[in-house]
Amino acid sequence: MKLFKKFAAAALAAALAVSMAACSGASSAPASSAPAGSQPAGEGYRIAIVQQMDHASLDEIRRAIEAELDAKAAELGVSIEYAEVNGQNDATMLGQIGTQVVSDKYDAVIPIATLAAQCMQTATEGTGIPVVFAAISDPEGAGLTAQNVTGTSDALNTAFILDMMLAQNPDIQAVGLLYSLSEANSTKPIAEAKEYLAAKNIKVVEGTGNTNDEVLAAVNNMLDQVDAVFTPTDNVV
Repeated sequence: MKLFKKFAAAALAAALAVSMAACSGASSAPASSAPAGSQPAGEGYRIAIVQQMDHASLDEIRRAIEAELDAKAAELGVSIEYAEVNGQNDATMLGQIGTQVVSDKYDAVIPIATLAAQCMQTATEGTGIPVVFAAISDPEGAGLTAQNVTGTSDALNTAFILDMMLAQNPDIQAVGLLYSLSEANSTKPIAEAKEYLAAKNIKVVEGTGNTNDEVLAAVNNMLDQVDAVFTPTDNVV
């Protein structure tokens, strides 16, 4: 997981660096022809990092992104000023953050996790402000396809994970699928898991929850019914 996070941070930094390098390289083009949000060489960039919620994994991704961008800024001879904002997993709050990011004319926004990315895409529509997301399992399924939006995916190889489960215990007869109905990241891998398990005639027991208490209750309800439990990269779970 840590290796992926470092790779994701580097990829995000590289995506933003394309714009930064284009601005900092030698060019005779007038300033008015520069893309929205760009800065001349030697000046600074203002980047908003919008984290969907408090979460140890998302915190680590944010720190890794900043470290990679600081290294890229030093390489290009520019400075970066960060605004770190947390949406507390609330769509209304994230929408307000997006409005403020656009109003304050940040050069780019980096949303971490699906809901944050969706809200930033909506807020920046038509502005040209780059949105470079992280920690999205299914970007296309989440509708993150606007022209100004790109990023990295942490999609699971669901079949590979379930293969490992059966390698550990070939006699598994029932598998619990634990996920949150409110978490977009879970939709695709849960569908893949159901298809995989059905093909092997393995019983599926679903457990869902949108809060800590609901998740714990779902676990307790399935423990005496299953031989193993699968959960995707679900922030709630």
